[in-house]
Amino acid sequence: MILNCKQELEKVFEDNSCHTELNEESYSKSRYIDQNLFDNLIKYELNFEPYIEIAKHCSMQCIEIMRSTKTNRFYIGFVNLGGHGARWEVRPVRLGEVENSNYLKKMLENYGQALDWGIDLKENYDI
Repeated sequence: MILNCKQELEKVFEDNSCHTELNEESYSKSRYIDQNLFDNLIKYELNFEPYIEIAKHCSMQCIEIMRSTKTNRFYIGFVNLGGHGARWEVRPVRLGEVENSNYLKKMLENYGQALDWGIDLKENYDI
């Protein structure tokens, strides 16, 4: 699904409130999930500024957020192919993090390095 303006982004968050709460600390950690789970997350392409510019800065085609159909929680993430088998990495986000262009740029630049470095193998909540 393509979102073309801030109002559409806000409406997606408003219409899809999360069914379960996470510990605040979990929002600062990434985790691995399996390919099937990653593929089944609903993808939303952010097709407006500042996200188009962030994507260019990060050498990405677009910025996407993803939503779980089970919990309605939103994530940013990517498939890490760096020198090993594929690893699907996600980090939970709220609307405030998505609207913070500096946060998204930090997380996604350098091929998602900050997301990758933030992996916590002990994170084990429902996606």
